[in-house]
Amino acid sequence: MNKQEILNYLAEKKRITAPVAIAEDNANKAERNYEKATKKWKAGIIVLGVCFAFWFVWGLLIVHDTNLFYLDHNGSPQIGGLGGSLLFGALLAILLYMKQNRYVKPADHKLAEALSALEQAKSNPAYQNGAKDFPAKFYNYYDIYHLWNFINEGRADSLKEAYNLLETHQFQQDQMAIQEEIRRLQQDTATASTVTAAASVVTAVNSFRKK
Repeated sequence: MNKQEILNYLAEKKRITAPVAIAEDNANKAERNYEKATKKWKAGIIVLGVCFAFWFVWGLLIVHDTNLFYLDHNGSPQIGGLGGSLLFGALLAILLYMKQNRYVKPADHKLAEALSALEQAKSNPAYQNGAKDFPAKFYNYYDIYHLWNFINEGRADSLKEAYNLLETHQFQQDQMAIQEEIRRLQQDTATASTVTAAASVVTAVNSFRKK
């Protein structure tokens, strides 16, 4: 194939894979929104859960305080064991109910719709047939877009050259990602070493003072 034929061939592959790329992007967004919804109000739920557990276990089960509210010897209002359990239990239940119905369920529904749309896009006969004469590892819109650019810009004269160039490009990106991860690990290790050294100095000073 000449240059124009290759460009037309890749343009057709882009057209076929575009719906799947859009569906994948929507599914990823829906998944992130679902994860965000499940983490919403996490701190508040934990605080209310701890308060409820304290009042229920300590106030009711251990102290057997069945008061809702009462006045102490100074005349200040106090929450009884039963009152604290009911108050924080009700607040916790309301918060969980609101979170589940306002955020988690709608996000879960949208995620299910997005995943269903993705499966439909992948099951399209045109998409499946287009994969038969194309390398599986490059059969996605973004890789095909890069291949098209390599040919269009004259960086590759054939599909084979474009495949090799894309492999090299992806390998370099992977290496950069690995180097960045190593750099972060080294920084974390250095920080941990500094903290350990500081702790050792404090321990040594305290031991010396005790002597």
